[in-house]
Amino acid sequence: MRELARFAMKAPRNAAGVAFVACLVPMMFWLGAATVALVTLRHGTAKGLNVFVWAAIPALGWWLGLQDPTALVVLISTFALAEVLRLSVSMRRTLLFGFGFSILIGVLTPLLMPGAIEMLLTVTDELLKQLAEDAQLQVDDELKASFYSLMIASFAASFFAMSVASLFLARSWQAALFNPGGWREEFHALRMGSMDMTAIVIVMLIGPAIGLDGYLLVFSGLIPIIVCGFALVHGLIGKKNLGGHWMIGFYALIIVLFPTFLAIVALMALIDSAVDIRSRVQASPDSQ
Repeated sequence: MRELARFAMKAPRNAAGVAFVACLVPMMFWLGAATVALVTLRHGTAKGLNVFVWAAIPALGWWLGLQDPTALVVLISTFALAEVLRLSVSMRRTLLFGFGFSILIGVLTPLLMPGAIEMLLTVTDELLKQLAEDAQLQVDDELKASFYSLMIASFAASFFAMSVASLFLARSWQAALFNPGGWREEFHALRMGSMDMTAIVIVMLIGPAIGLDGYLLVFSGLIPIIVCGFALVHGLIGKKNLGGHWMIGFYALIIVLFPTFLAIVALMALIDSAVDIRSRVQASPDSQ
């Protein structure tokens, strides 16, 4: 991966070529988005936009040809996040911006992929009818509306999560090429303050009162909270120099105890926003 990033940074045409091919190949759009973000972070908006245009060509093809806007949405979102990070030099503010941008994407999702949503609704409707018959229950419009909202929120949160992952990959590349060790320090220190968390929770609570979907607000809001929870765990393991087996165990627990363990991670991030857990933990003498 690092060599690919190094190749992309040698010349603008290299970066454009990597982004174009990555977005052309199925399921590799995240690599194209990361390349766009890397160029944007390192060389600024103009050069980043040039690479973005090349990456957007196949992404538009996926949307117009197969009714799949995933590559295009992740590409746009990652470029926007990279620009905010470049200007603010704050991952915390970038995640807060991403929360709002994810809500906007969620509102636009029915317009971006009407065919796919209609197909999924048809399949879901048939499944609900079958389940209702087996359980001798009745499927009402309220239940269907809940499934629709849940589906839209899932799409929006997935787009947001993939965009954040692409941005993080770009930052890790940038640090590896120009500031070795910088990304590790930055990620281990990533934390939202109590005001940031309060703002997210308030939006979750009052959003439905102004017409925003509750599922969309919660799913989108959980992404930055969980990301900060991951950063907290990585930071504590790194500070105590506990070794890679602790990290393996952490991710194994996420898989085995999903989604319960993710809820615990989110709760830890909320607590950390108020008490700053990492500052209260003494570093191991041999930690790096």
